[in-house]
Amino acid sequence: MAHLQWVKGTEPLKLTPQHCQEVLTLFLNETGEVYSPASVRHLPIPSWGGNLILVDLEEAEPRTIRGVLWATPFKDDIVRIAAFVIAAEHQNNGFGGQAWRFFSQAAIEGGYRHVQLEVKADNTAAQRFYQRRSLEIKVPLEGYYQSGLGYMMRGPLGLV
Repeated sequence: MAHLQWVKGTEPLKLTPQHCQEVLTLFLNETGEVYSPASVRHLPIPSWGGNLILVDLEEAEPRTIRGVLWATPFKDDIVRIAAFVIAAEHQNNGFGGQAWRFFSQAAIEGGYRHVQLEVKADNTAAQRFYQRRSLEIKVPLEGYYQSGLGYMMRGPLGLV
């Protein structure tokens, strides 16, 4: 039986080729977006509590990445989520809320008070998840996603 848990991740630039491919596959499978290894590796995600990967702790190393929440300090008191994706078979099991709490705690401890992110317009489940955490759609994003319209969402950080 799997024992999935969020753990601190490495900086994307330090991902192994296998782990980079797992992240690319997660994005493709769960969002339909196609990214290059270079675009993932060069995301400015530091090694901190807002850099999380979902793995099975009972699996031998190197553990398969089953989810990521990557956030980076943005400006002033805002932290930006650059990537948040969980494999379909692990969605709706509380892992999203758990990652959000870990991320929020780290961000609040780091002095951040607000969070910003981008989400696809057709990803209404993700929008509801963020709205339950006090984020609001602020700006439509034309051309941001290869597959269509997106939204920039922002709101106060919280431990919901």
